[in-house]
Amino acid sequence: MASLSWSYPRALHERMIFFTEGELAEAKEKQDRGSGYEDDSQDDDWYPIPPPPVRYQIMSLSQSDRGILGTNLAGAEICLVPKEHLPTKLTAQCLLELVANSLGASVQEMALMREVGGSNLAGDEPIDEVDTLVVKQAVGEADGTRPVVCQRAQGEYFEPSLGEGSVDINLEDLPQDGCIQAIKENRPFVTDSKGEMCWHAYSRTQVVTYRTGRDEMLKPLGYFPLQPAWKLPLTARQSGGFRCDVWSASITLPRIKELLDKHALLTNDRPIPRYQMIVDPNQFVQPTPAGPVWVPCEFDVAPDGSVALVGGERGHEYPQLAREVAAPVLAAAVPLLAKLRRPQLLLEDQRLQAVFKAQRIIVPGAAGDSADAEYLGLWHVDGHRERVVAVVLYYYHVDESLSGGDMEFCGREPMDVLGYGDCSNNYEQFDAGSLRQAFREGPETIVHNCRVPIGNGTLLVFSNYQMAHRVLRMVNSSKTEASRDFVALFVLDPAFPPLRPAKSVLAQSYLTSRALKPLAPAVGRILEYAGTKQSGRTLKAQRNLLLKEQLQPTGEFCGGSNVHATGNGCYTMVGWLHKLLEEDDEWLELLEDWNGHKWLSALNVPAKKHDRGMSEVFSLDEAEVTQRLKEFGDQLTHDSTGLDSGTSTAGK
Repeated sequence: MASLSWSYPRALHERMIFFTEGELAEAKEKQDRGSGYEDDSQDDDWYPIPPPPVRYQIMSLSQSDRGILGTNLAGAEICLVPKEHLPTKLTAQCLLELVANSLGASVQEMALMREVGGSNLAGDEPIDEVDTLVVKQAVGEADGTRPVVCQRAQGEYFEPSLGEGSVDINLEDLPQDGCIQAIKENRPFVTDSKGEMCWHAYSRTQVVTYRTGRDEMLKPLGYFPLQPAWKLPLTARQSGGFRCDVWSASITLPRIKELLDKHALLTNDRPIPRYQMIVDPNQFVQPTPAGPVWVPCEFDVAPDGSVALVGGERGHEYPQLAREVAAPVLAAAVPLLAKLRRPQLLLEDQRLQAVFKAQRIIVPGAAGDSADAEYLGLWHVDGHRERVVAVVLYYYHVDESLSGGDMEFCGREPMDVLGYGDCSNNYEQFDAGSLRQAFREGPETIVHNCRVPIGNGTLLVFSNYQMAHRVLRMVNSSKTEASRDFVALFVLDPAFPPLRPAKSVLAQSYLTSRALKPLAPAVGRILEYAGTKQSGRTLKAQRNLLLKEQLQPTGEFCGGSNVHATGNGCYTMVGWLHKLLEEDDEWLELLEDWNGHKWLSALNVPAKKHDRGMSEVFSLDEAEVTQRLKEFGDQLTHDSTGLDSGTSTAGK
């Protein structure tokens, strides 16, 4: 396992595939020939990359009483096609699709044959016997989104571009050199569906995006290691297409509800009427110069994907819950975490830090005409001062009287770069119609978005660096209050130095408690007096301050100010902007007659119907959009005055 020191850079470099000088030179020569470039001055500021090496995984198929099993050459079970999913008549193409779905992979990267090295079976060939069949799968190459490990390029001046403008890029929020990840792919825009080839680097505050070809600020070093072939849950699926890092499954972890219900009864912690905090990370924090941060647990992930809590009785403030709740949830989520690409996580044989939370969202009953029997969320990303790279959610209880409440996601990649003045003036094409088309789901989706229905047993895993998310309107149809209860694990970015973990934070109080064991009834008061433990009143007061900060939106759909003109035009980048970045209000003042910003801003407004998300905006006329924006602004002003609200970012 990883040593107590920060071992991520070493582990990454031991496993990744570094580019050779010959491969880079060949890729650049090939790119030059294809693009017609003859200017040698570009050699130092753009970086074509060689194609990833093709690797294959061989699976033997066999029939069992459970269905069709897929095992690797070592005999380990990789996938299972359940018996009930098998059609009466099975063809080669149908079998490949079933296996691909079980693996969460693309059928295009697979071939079915009767023996290793044999010819591929035709798609319409009937399959009567599977015990002699093998599947050949190209690993990690089919969708072209394999991350590249990079370092900052050396140079005094760079002027990277996006669209018609030049972008001001701050690389400070990216990891150290040799740990940065970037993906090279085409970036379409709302006003230009063809788009342009761009580099994308995902971080806590933004998706760094710029056009390839010149003034590239990141220098590729090699491909990120391939993910392990861990078996996915049978119900696993990816939402929104292969460029959306959103995965879900339906699973059963039977002991979790019993353990957390018992703990909730003991603590009875309801800081606001709609929230019952069962395991509250805001009461388990440590001071830093920037302010209090959550204290993470640590988990060792074994080569087979199993998970073990580190630290024993010091593994968390509630070690039994961390061991019997958090660890099983993380173990179930590890195969889905391994599927994330924006960024990709190094999991196998590594130590992972995650913040443990358990919460109950309470929706009042519909007891009268004025009853507020609903809950809805605002767009946000998780983590306040922490670098939460991915989120795991497990919903262990959802009352039957609750309807709606889907989780909606939207990619944080730039939607467009809009120009005004001596340029194409493409801002005129950014309107309700083009925005509606950009959100339309399909292989040509411009703005990555999706939604996932939530029910008992839903396991949800997503990239917090790529996706902003919110809870859609959830309505209680009963006359008594109902709840949606979940476990959240906020996975911290391993590409940055780790936070001080629970086993270290709790060390002093743990040793003192052991020494004072004969005085057990008074240990708590002694620790508070010695300053090694805070009182319950102090913890809750601190929690309320943190919760009030966290209930505010962490960003919004608007225009950013990090684009400038190389000529006489005026530009702004539009999309989802983190609150730590600067909004471009001056740009809007130049366009008093432009209504496109209303439709962009309206994406921030919660839908009124519980079965609708962002798409509801596009069914409204301009007058309705204007009214919704006014109502939403008034609601935010009201909510900022206190904690008691049915609209928030902290619930799931």
